[in-house]
Amino acid sequence: MRFGSIRVRLTAWYLMMLALGLGVFGVGSWFAMRASVFHAIEEELADRIRDVKTFLQDQTPFRSKIDIRDELSEHSVLGLGGDLFQICDEQGGWLYRSSALESGLVPIRLPSQVGDQPVYENLTVRGAPVRFATARVVIEGHPYTIQVAEPLEEFYEALERFGLMLWISVPLLLIGAGLGGYLISRRALKPVDLITTAAESISINNLADRLEVPKTSDELQRLSETLNRMLSRLDISVQKMSQLTADASHELRAPVSLIRTTAELAVHEARTNTEYHGDMMQILAEAERTSRLIDSLLLLARADAGEGGLQHELTDVSTSIREAMEQGWSLAAGKRIELTANLNSNPIVVRGDGEALRRLSFILIENAIKYTPEGGRVHVRLEGSHAVVTIEVTDSGIGIVESDQPHIFDRFWRADKVRSRSIGGAGLGLSIARWIVDQHHGSIEVQSQPGQGSTFTVKIPLAEIPAPLGQP
Repeated sequence: MRFGSIRVRLTAWYLMMLALGLGVFGVGSWFAMRASVFHAIEEELADRIRDVKTFLQDQTPFRSKIDIRDELSEHSVLGLGGDLFQICDEQGGWLYRSSALESGLVPIRLPSQVGDQPVYENLTVRGAPVRFATARVVIEGHPYTIQVAEPLEEFYEALERFGLMLWISVPLLLIGAGLGGYLISRRALKPVDLITTAAESISINNLADRLEVPKTSDELQRLSETLNRMLSRLDISVQKMSQLTADASHELRAPVSLIRTTAELAVHEARTNTEYHGDMMQILAEAERTSRLIDSLLLLARADAGEGGLQHELTDVSTSIREAMEQGWSLAAGKRIELTANLNSNPIVVRGDGEALRRLSFILIENAIKYTPEGGRVHVRLEGSHAVVTIEVTDSGIGIVESDQPHIFDRFWRADKVRSRSIGGAGLGLSIARWIVDQHHGSIEVQSQPGQGSTFTVKIPLAEIPAPLGQP
């Protein structure tokens, strides 16, 4: 048993609260019992005072004090005022006095010292506690003091027995409750141990494993489900990282091998100046391709790490597309492809990054030119309406089969029939394009049929431009 464990702390808190509750209950019960017994004794004493008063009212007019004293002595045996009571007149003269009170020299208050309500007090008579009630009565115009008493020994003994019962039962109850609370908490937290054991067995090599979800509809079930969702996200991320590493290694191996082979041939074999120049041009082309691939990988890596955020400011999309068109015309001219555009003459403003939008447009234009045969057409259209700016890039290229369309935005993905290195590219352009669109809270779609070309459609929300002061 570890004293720092949750089940021990829960049991300790439970015992502390239970002990506090039982302590308050026990003390309260003891005082409640004491008050209840005192109340019953006081009512009994009040009844005795009324009985004595009634007796005096009936006897005083017809009898002398000596006769009354004798009658009181006889009737005290029968229960009138009990065997502990005494009566005095306004001068302090004793009308009657029980032998026990007389021998104990118990004082009595004069009628002038007593108010309308009885006075209750505890006194000790012959070493024993006694509860007294003193009241003032008027008989035939003469005031008297009546004092009755009740021993408290049995009452205190009952209180002592009740207190002893509390002192014995409360610790036993706490011990039983502590053991029961520990067993209950241990049983309730057993799924946590199972979750911990299962979580410790999961590593990067078996992220596909999942925790067992207890069907308890409580926090433990929600915790297990949350951890399983986290494992799913980690599994997907690790798979993407592994795939990215494998694809990057594959894509980098070819240019590095080509550069190395070309350099080895140039070094170890006699070459003419023309051949050397051809070798250097081939090495330069592969180095540029490798450099572009590394730049794309770094961009995607920063994006995955959350460090590739763009600068969002008011930007004219028309300007970004025109700059991308200027880059695309040289590519289109090399393949005798007709590159046209239908751009809005008015500024179309979004809140985004102008350089990223230029790169997005160039990726789509370059991709269209790359997969369009010589003599084909590529058309770019820009339109802003209904709070959305629409960018369309349409080509007359080879198209994309329907089964391949869901994968074209995946990293390093290329259809088998267009995977030739003569076309170029590493399959990262559309992945970067989708990331740029996502950063602008937009969407990108493709419509394509094999042999009939493709149309990529990008939609980005227009910016809300506040009206100048003084205008509605």
